[in-house]
Amino acid sequence: MAETDDVLSVLRALKGVRKAFYLNDAMRSKVEKIESEIHPFGPLVVRNEGVLECLRRAHVACIVKDTSFRPPPHATVMLIDEDGTVIGRELLPGDKVEEEPGRKTLYLGKDFVMFYDGRSGRNARFVLPPVPFAEVEALPFAVGVCSSSPSTMGDLHIRRSAGLDDDPKLATVLVGFDIRR
Repeated sequence: MAETDDVLSVLRALKGVRKAFYLNDAMRSKVEKIESEIHPFGPLVVRNEGVLECLRRAHVACIVKDTSFRPPPHATVMLIDEDGTVIGRELLPGDKVEEEPGRKTLYLGKDFVMFYDGRSGRNARFVLPPVPFAEVEALPFAVGVCSSSPSTMGDLHIRRSAGLDDDPKLATVLVGFDIRR
């Protein structure tokens, strides 16, 4: 199919992309199982909603990238309470946090910030949301485009299934999309 080949061509041309390929059905099924299980981090739960959203698409490409790949357009990790309030998020290079009256801001290192207003925080969970992927969204036939990084276990499964080394200097990103008919 020409459209899926076009997507791989676009992905392979991006700076920092070392490999680009499609997940097969077995890989998709196993990644879905891995990412659907609840991953507790102490008292917190981690939900990789972005990967699950990618897997709902007809086509799921995977890129293996190095550190020269562009940053994401927005935070890829958020801390959300039971009411859906964002009480923390990843900070990307150059991000500025707006101070709000009645809300305390706590920086955890240089790449995560938490917010506290005295009310929020109950039953918090980490959420990895779907992230736009502009280079594929720009293709006239691509619809429902989203991307996300799999968990460590999902990443390891993908690399092993694809016959790739588990190089800690590289990371995988899934790009899900449908084709406009």
